[in-house]
This record gives sequence, C-alpha cells and structure tokens, in this order.
Amino acid sequence: MTPLWVVIGLILATVSVSTLGAAFSVVGLAALFSGAVVAVMAMAASLELAKFVLAAYLHQRWTQLGTIFKYYLVLAIVILSTITSLGIFGFLSDAYQSATAALETEAVKLESLKTQQNSARAEIARLNKSVEEIPVSRVTKRMELRKEIEPEIATLTKQIESLEQQVTQSNLHTLELKKKVGPLVYIAKVFKMDIDTVVKYLILLLVCVFDPLAICLVIATSGALDTRRPERQQAQEAPAADSSAQNMATHPHGGGDEILQMRFVGDKDTNDVG
Repeated sequence: MTPLWVVIGLILATVSVSTLGAAFSVVGLAALFSGAVVAVMAMAASLELAKFVLAAYLHQRWTQLGTIFKYYLVLAIVILSTITSLGIFGFLSDAYQSATAALETEAVKLESLKTQQNSARAEIARLNKSVEEIPVSRVTKRMELRKEIEPEIATLTKQIESLEQQVTQSNLHTLELKKKVGPLVYIAKVFKMDIDTVVKYLILLLVCVFDPLAICLVIATSGALDTRRPERQQAQEAPAADSSAQNMATHPHGGGDEILQMRFVGDKDTNDVG
C-alpha cells in the first residue's frame, strides 16, 4: 500500500504540473490562432481535460478494454500530448520574442534619437559656418546674420538637450530589458552559441519533459489511489489470511509436531538402553 504522504505529494505534483502545462498550452494555442481566441481556448481546455482523464481511465481499465479501442485512446493521448507540447513551445517562444522584440524596439528608438541629435548638431554647425563665411570686414552683416540665426540655434540646442535626456532614459530602459534575458546571454557565452539557439534547445527540453511528466504523474496518482482502496487492501490481505489458515489446518496444535518428534526420539533412546 502506498503511504499517504506519497499519495498527497503525487496529487499536488499532478495538479500543479498538469494545470500549468494546460494553461501554457491554451495560451500558446490561442496566440497561434489569434483569429478565434475564445473558441481555441475552450477547445484546448476541453482537450487537456480529456487527455488526463483518458490517461487515468486507460491505467485503470487496460485489461478490460478491447485492443483496437485502447490503442486508439493511446494514439489520441499521444496526439493530444504533441498538441500540448506545441502550445507550450508557442507560449515560451512568444515570451522570449516579447523580451527580444522590446530590446530591438528600444535599440531602434535609441538609434533614431542619436540620429536626430547628430542632425541638430550638424544644423548648428552649418549655421555657424554660414556666419564664418562672411568676410571679417563686413561686421554689420555678420552681426545681423548672427542675430538672425541665434533663435534657431537656441531651439536646436534645447532639442539636443531634450534628446539627450531621452537617450539616457532609453539606455536605462534597455538595461532593465537586458536583465530579463541576461541569464540567457550568459549561457550563450558559456556554450559559445547564438542566444536564439540556446533558447530553442532550452524550450525543447522543457517541452519534452512537461506534458509527458504530467501524464505520468496522472497515471502514478491513479495507481497510488488504487492501492489505498479498501477492496484492494482486503485483496492483498486475503492471501496472507489464507496462508495462515492453511498452516493452522495442517498443524492444528501449533508446535505439536516438534513435541511428538522429541517424544519419539526419547522413547527410541530408552528402548536402546533396555
């Protein structure tokens, strides 16, 4: 009989792994078929429930089911597990793509800000150069042009300062985003691989163990609960009781055989002496 604490542990593990796997799969499949999110989520949830119920049912009724029927159910469970794994893969890859897409978006934004800064600086340099090109002898002309361009230069200077603040904020945001993929970047450096390749293999490892483990936990929990049923305990105790009854029938006086044997040996020794 399986100990109670093991049964409780199996139940908790089964519920947690199965629920999380099903949730990830439902969300991932909904992302793949975004045109009908509600319908896809309802379909995926019902299939997930059916898969786990079928796994427990097959474990309990394997010997009583027909060959074609039970192997069809096995095939259905394998196909549903594959669909679940694809949904989990889609969910995890979408989470990774969200982080990398945010990084790429921030990089494009940062590049645009720097381009605007360079453009403003170039415009200021052009305006100053236009003043310097006027001969020194034409002081009045230079002063008039300088007064004319000073407001524009001031506007460009404020724009550069504003862009500098935006660049600083963008750099800080980029650092925050890099924290989300920082461990992956480190792993990629350790194994000298591209970060996308590392993420692909990591997701595949998670997918390969997630749903199959959930199905195995369902079967293990079903078997553990089956061992704790009263009729199963009685069935296990019955052979032991039958064996004890048979021993009592064969030896009704318990240790009488040993006593009789000792008496026979004693009588034999007495006759030899006589």
